[in-house]
Parts: sequence; C-alpha cells; structure tokens
Amino acid sequence: MPRLLPLLGLLLTLPATVASAVAAPAEVLGRLRISQRPCSLNGVAQTCVITVVDGNEAMRIDLSAGDRPFWVFTPTGAPTTDRRPYRDAQGRTWLYSGHHSFELVEQGPYRNVLRVTSP
Repeated sequence: MPRLLPLLGLLLTLPATVASAVAAPAEVLGRLRISQRPCSLNGVAQTCVITVVDGNEAMRIDLSAGDRPFWVFTPTGAPTTDRRPYRDAQGRTWLYSGHHSFELVEQGPYRNVLRVTSP
C-alpha cells in the first residue's frame, strides 16, 4: 500500500501537466467562436463543429460521420447571404447561402452539399 501513494500522486498531477502543455495560448482561445450544430453532407445527417476566429471570416467545419472530414472555407467574394463564393483549402469554390442556418454547395463535378441548421 505505501508504494501506491507516490503513483497515485503522479496520476493526479498528470492531467494538469498534459493539459497545460497542449493548450492554446489564452489570447487565441479568447478569439475563437465554436459552435456545434446539426448538419448534413449530401443528405447524411450528422453533427458539425464550426470554428471561427473573431475578426476573420474564414471558418473550419468538422463533420462527425465517417472518417471525420473537415473543411476550411475562406470567402473570396463580397459579403452577402445568397451564393457568396468561398474557397476551400484545395482551391475548390463553394457557394454559401443563408445566415444562422446555411448551405455550402461545391461548384464543379462533385457538387457536394453541406447544410448546417441553427439550433
């Protein structure tokens, strides 16, 4: 029993040590807006986690289904709520429509459709 006490102490301090080593700087965390919403990709219902940095119009959308894909979208056109062009990290163009609930439609041969609904 006496040998377990040092081990128990190490286990209790380990999560705090690991968390502080991998945490983002406080100034970055304070600028992130993160929301989790129901969504669908090509009709497959799932959950999306949307991350936006305040002061930046780019957004990252993480999907919950399959191999958990994600996209980073950056606007390439003027602000509008109807068919605003966005570009993903691979250079493909998507058209954004909506506001709180929105839809992104990929342009080109694949025509993926990502729909996000507001809670």
